Amino acid sequence: RCTRGGSAAHSREHGARDESRRGVACHFLAWEPVHAMSSFSLVGDALVVPLHVVHMPNGILPIPNSTTELFLEIGTNAFDTMDTLLLPKRKHAFVVAFEPLVDKWALMLTRFARARVAGTLGWHNERGIILPFAVSDREGVVPFYVSPRDGCSSLNRVHMPKHGGWKSSAFIRNSCAKTLQTRQVPTVALRTVLRNWLPGWRISRLKIDAQGSDLRVLAAAGAPQLRRVGEVSLETLNDKCDALYEGQPNCSTVVRSMSALGFDPVHFSCSDANAFTQGAGCESNVLFRNVEWPETPLP
Repeated sequence: RCTRGGSAAHSREHGARDESRRGVACHFLAWEPVHAMSSFSLVGDALVVPLHVVHMPNGILPIPNSTTELFLEIGTNAFDTMDTLLLPKRKHAFVVAFEPLVDKWALMLTRFARARVAGTLGWHNERGIILPFAVSDREGVVPFYVSPRDGCSSLNRVHMPKHGGWKSSAFIRNSCAKTLQTRQVPTVALRTVLRNWLPGWRISRLKIDAQGSDLRVLAAAGAPQLRRVGEVSLETLNDKCDALYEGQPNCSTVVRSMSALGFDPVHFSCSDANAFTQGAGCESNVLFRNVEWPETPLP
């Protein structure tokens, strides 16, 4: 603040710096940080910054009261996303999405942004929020292994499969089974999202595309939280194929584990080779339904 005829005494009284020139006194008031946190840190060669990504009154995601269906999407990348495929069909639905690749998260945010106009922080749709986290079974800042085709990127290390359809796939060999770079990304547990950020909400469908860690992400939430989830969509690996990711469970393991959590597959069998329509016959997106929920087919 600059005033003509300001005095040094006035400056000292207000804790400001006197930059008087030709009778003009300028008082520069210091910013007070909201929290005593570092503005950045270095993790190896990674510059990591704390970033305000959404407003959360009382620590809860601001889901509109008009919402009748809530959907969660883990690992959106920027294609085949719920905001474009599902929201147009469900007029009172809302999506909460997670994407750890910061460039894809930013790309998704542009869907609800206008040049030179302030947007709603963290919203990628008038009925959707997207957050730059990997959802995991543990929380912190962890390595994320980025493949040339970044939709293959994962919290798990990749390797070239030794048998099954992926073994002979040039796409897998050149674009997925390689690590182009390692990034440091923040993680949040699904249990935290359900229990703390979305307390009381029933989740109509949870879509997980976590590249090899789908089941681990889900199971870590715990059965009490998963009772609030009606349907789960996740990737499964053909029993006859070698895994692309370290620790990736096969189809039979996934189906057995999902059954123990209270979810049955919908019109799917691991023994049906025709069901594995992706990844050179090694992968399938499978829908599981909570056995305690009434059947309400969704698109």
